[in-house]
Amino acid sequence: MSRPSHENVAKMVGYCKESDPFSRMLVFQYPPNGTLYEHLHDGDGWQLSWPRRMKLALAISRALRYLHTELQPPFAVAALTSSSVYLTEDFSPKIIDFERWRYLATKPGFGSLNGGSVNSVTDSRHKRFMDVQANTYAFGVILLELVSGRASVSKDTGGLVDWARKHLEHPEEFGKLVDPRLQSVNQESLGIVCNVVNLCIDLEPSRRPSMSMIAAILEEGIEASAATLLRNSSLAWAEAELAIS
Repeated sequence: MSRPSHENVAKMVGYCKESDPFSRMLVFQYPPNGTLYEHLHDGDGWQLSWPRRMKLALAISRALRYLHTELQPPFAVAALTSSSVYLTEDFSPKIIDFERWRYLATKPGFGSLNGGSVNSVTDSRHKRFMDVQANTYAFGVILLELVSGRASVSKDTGGLVDWARKHLEHPEEFGKLVDPRLQSVNQESLGIVCNVVNLCIDLEPSRRPSMSMIAAILEEGIEASAATLLRNSSLAWAEAELAIS
């Protein structure tokens, strides 16, 4: 059975099938730090600083780029949400596609050496397993969650995307999207991420960029802004030392 192999995609390490009582069990790598959803929405979010959130955004985009471009046919995560992104002890993300594995576990021959590929889902009723454009939209929602600290759906504010659109249309209002729990935010990377969100949540799926393009934009923009911040920080320390001496 061929399986995705990427540092930010959780690996299935075992499968158990019992007839009496009837049961099926899938065993994955255990990321011990809970889900991204739990850290953003069930806690106070203090462990997710802005740099850490940007690191997560980059890693998730790279994982999706791998799934969409390096596997044939492309592998789309059936239910991509912040709840399907698990975190390791060092806050590296691990995407788990429970929906796909649950579906595959019902197929004859699953678990055998010739059980087929995890991305060989050809049943037209399961197009969500191949809908890479839906993944792009879902990634945009995850980016919004990282920026705002808000859940994708809230009984108080409704849908996150609907709430955010009015601010995303005006760059001068990007700051209104920011999670108030964050102590500091890099404005350059905020602008880059908000512009990427706009691309991802386009109402016309065909206009959404590929994850290859999205990952490239984030890599160039976020890493450049981080390097600038580090350089400026180093200069500030050097100037402070000169002033003291």
